[in-house]
Amino acid sequence: MSIPFTSEQLKQNIHHDLATSETLLEVLQREQEALKTRDFDAVSDIIDKKVPMLERLEASAQLRQAWAQAANKPNDETGWAELITDLGTSDIKQEWARLKSLYSEVRTQNEVNGKLLSRHQSTVSRLLDVMRGKTANPNLYTASGYSSSQAHSNKFGEA
Repeated sequence: MSIPFTSEQLKQNIHHDLATSETLLEVLQREQEALKTRDFDAVSDIIDKKVPMLERLEASAQLRQAWAQAANKPNDETGWAELITDLGTSDIKQEWARLKSLYSEVRTQNEVNGKLLSRHQSTVSRLLDVMRGKTANPNLYTASGYSSSQAHSNKFGEA
């Protein structure tokens, strides 16, 4: 079986992704701080920086997928372990493990940021509902055992 890429090409691909992922992790950490302080102008700038990095990582993953298909290997952990073993270099194995670890850190940081953003959106939505006079009133049970909503309007002002 012939491998459709050289060990040097794979090294370059991995090193490129390592550099991009390290930068992305730093950007995601800055995004977390901006979300915590509710600095949404900074969040907007950070998003503009994240998109090109994510596009580069996606293009790199597509290239590796094409390489795996050309080598008749699955594009999964097992297939890549076989390909890296076939190349016979331990430094690629170490760099590949480092890249996987970094991907995991990036994913975790992105999930944390997503939760922070979701919490902010929920808070803003509730505040807007209060300003519009929509309150989430609980359903209470009446003396006859039926539930009823105690709807009251609490508008701050009229247009």
